[in-house]
Amino acid sequence: MKMKKIFSLGILIILLTNCENENDGFLLNGKIDGDYSGLIYLRYNDLIDSALVVKNSFKFKGNVPNPTKGILYPGRPSSKENMTLGVFMLENSTINIISNYSVRISNMGMTKFLDIDSISGSKSQELRNRFEDRMLKTVHNEKNDSIKNLSLYNNLHEFISNNPKSVMSGEYLAELGSYYNSLNGNQLEILLKLMDTGYQVKDDLNKIGGLIKQRKLFENGNTPPDIVFPNEEGVMINRLSLNGKVVLLDFWASWCAPCRQTNPELVTIYDSFKNDGFEILGISIDKDEEAWKKAIREDNLSWTQVIDSLRTTEETYNLNSIPFNLLLNQEGKIIAQNIKPIELRKILNYKL
Repeated sequence: MKMKKIFSLGILIILLTNCENENDGFLLNGKIDGDYSGLIYLRYNDLIDSALVVKNSFKFKGNVPNPTKGILYPGRPSSKENMTLGVFMLENSTINIISNYSVRISNMGMTKFLDIDSISGSKSQELRNRFEDRMLKTVHNEKNDSIKNLSLYNNLHEFISNNPKSVMSGEYLAELGSYYNSLNGNQLEILLKLMDTGYQVKDDLNKIGGLIKQRKLFENGNTPPDIVFPNEEGVMINRLSLNGKVVLLDFWASWCAPCRQTNPELVTIYDSFKNDGFEILGISIDKDEEAWKKAIREDNLSWTQVIDSLRTTEETYNLNSIPFNLLLNQEGKIIAQNIKPIELRKILNYKL
């Protein structure tokens, strides 16, 4: 009888130990190369934790129900100082991070830079590294658009199929779903159905839903919602007044770096086709009217410009990101969306 009690007690201890190990949570060990002192901050889910950096080392402990995105801040997250962040996948394991810290001038002004050099102990991070390495080899370095689009869809389909509960499935689809308009509405819906939405971040799911709605709203042959906004002189401009021309609706803002980088190419195209029945309507979502007007002057934008300072088009056009554009035919029907300048020139050469 006594042996049975000892045996039962042993089993109980083993079960309790295993249960305890499953709920140990995470231990994050960090090392920082550089002159760093004070607190470093960790943000994950809806939590913000802090740790004192001692002799260039720090530790965080916690628990996450599922692997999630962790973000290291070299300053208080709520501060307005400029900083770059260390982003990685956090899960319940012992994770070791080595990072670099420096303070230097950037185009944002004096900036705190925190760059992660290496991470070990996170299987989710290894999964992220493999996916991003594959994207680099198959999508980001591909020049043929049709091959690039197919590779993007295949990469996402394989990743989500194999990892339906991973928070990265929703994150990647939300981020890459608008990648140069590579995925259509049907493809987005197929990929969404592959994932377990119960494990995804709500903001990612909302963005994916918005992308699907946008794709279906702006299918070729559809007429987009009307646009009536003030120009630089405060005169209300109606999109319908441009019917009879091939029109590019160009959504942008003065603070949008990709938008500003594209403007010189649009200037060249506009100068080539403006006398052949082509027009551009620039719709800025700037809140700062002076910054908008300054950007127009700096970029030499001579086409019609209006400003949507209340950003009502974010809802009516389901804008998830800018730059975004729609190309309309002479009847105001959509013939292309979110096209690059090189594609725009090809279409105009054919249409005009």
